[in-house]
Amino acid sequence: MVRLLTPMLPDRVDGGRLGGTPPMALDGHPLLDTHRYLMTLPAEIAPWTGGAEVSLLLRTGFSVGDDDLEYPNLPVRAIMHAPSPRGNREGATWPGLRAAALENMPDSTSRPALVRVGDAPELAQRENAYADAVLADGHSFLFQIDEDGWPVDGDLGNVIEEYLWGYGVAYFFGTPGADGVVRDIVAGFIDL
Repeated sequence: MVRLLTPMLPDRVDGGRLGGTPPMALDGHPLLDTHRYLMTLPAEIAPWTGGAEVSLLLRTGFSVGDDDLEYPNLPVRAIMHAPSPRGNREGATWPGLRAAALENMPDSTSRPALVRVGDAPELAQRENAYADAVLADGHSFLFQIDEDGWPVDGDLGNVIEEYLWGYGVAYFFGTPGADGVVRDIVAGFIDL
């Protein structure tokens, strides 16, 4: 089943959310020393979460011209954690990213979703070879973040100052255990 999420107001302190402070569960996480918080996918987004939330962090100072755009060394990290409200690390959010809720995409919306969770990726450039390395390691597709899904007008027209990965798409993968739950999520590639 495909799930589509989009930024909406008002902001929320738990569940699916974007920008603002990272979840309290990450307050002491060492990655917050080198990365900044982007968003949290809600625990009920897919059965493979096993009731955990998924938070995404991007390496501080990342630019699309950097050389760490290939698996397994991508600058974006996904951390699974128990459901948790926003924490207090004010300086840990991505600069220029406004806080908002991440909610199910209304059926009446014609614009693309920011987050797409499903069984197969929708490739921006239709190039399957980008996923070869991550698939060779036994991982399966889980979700993607598509920058075509950023709102461009209305109350959230200023939700982001600058696109994160050059108006591209980041794809995330994992390997479900015998119980169907994924324990670790990896960034597979960024399709620019």
